[in-house]
Amino acid sequence: MILVQISDTHIDEPGTLVYGHFDTSRALRKAVATINAMDPGPDLVLHTGDIASHGSAARYEAFRAITDDLNAPLVLIPGNHDNRDALRDVFGGTEILPTEGDFLHYVVDDYPVRLVCCDSVIADETPGEFCTERLNWLDQQLSAAPERPTIVALHHPPFYSGMTGSTAKGLVRGGEEFDAILRKHDQVVRVLAGHVHRPITTTFGGTIAMAGPTTCYPFGLDTGPENLLNVVHEPPSIGVHLWLEDASPAGPNLVSHVLPIGDWDEPITLLKNGVRVLATSD
Repeated sequence: MILVQISDTHIDEPGTLVYGHFDTSRALRKAVATINAMDPGPDLVLHTGDIASHGSAARYEAFRAITDDLNAPLVLIPGNHDNRDALRDVFGGTEILPTEGDFLHYVVDDYPVRLVCCDSVIADETPGEFCTERLNWLDQQLSAAPERPTIVALHHPPFYSGMTGSTAKGLVRGGEEFDAILRKHDQVVRVLAGHVHRPITTTFGGTIAMAGPTTCYPFGLDTGPENLLNVVHEPPSIGVHLWLEDASPAGPNLVSHVLPIGDWDEPITLLKNGVRVLATSD
């Protein structure tokens, strides 16, 4: 199984440059082209929130017009920049967002790795939370399939990043309870989040937690005393998560990569089918 993670696409009005510099629609089109060029292609694309810069039906329709070109199916969860009502109007009850409830959370059961998609949004606020209702829902979903390897996805990373501002920590409430629930369910092989606009990996809840990169404007790795939050001109990226039957001597596991998006020179092939193609100086 190949799962591609995109995040924080921040689609805006046509012709609008976010922060006066970033054409996020063009960036998403380049991400779609990169995903479609993968060989083999992904089984599923997961968007971990902040679909739009400011949630609206018009922006979600623009997002759909671009992502309709994906060769693989797409599912998504909301982020703090999104609007639940507009998301329900455009995507609710479809394969992209197969729910219409108060919280936009659901389970994808059709692949070798189960995907539990969580809604961590607090309406009109930047940070997220897990309230009692959402914690109970998560515990129930994990209890329903204890033998299935599972990814838990949400927008807000539940850990500290060492950075500042919105990237410091995603959850203001329910983080300890979230951690405790994950520790009860050892089938969880990864926690996937977005929000921080750069790839960050740590341990959480007895498993591995990863904040995925953004398809548009990355935040810089600023950890100094000035507490800066900079938008930097690093290449945007996507996450690529491979479920490998022979990942380790212990057996199957999820292996995660970050794939930058950009216009590069043609690759130089060194090996093909295990045979050296290009002679080297050694």
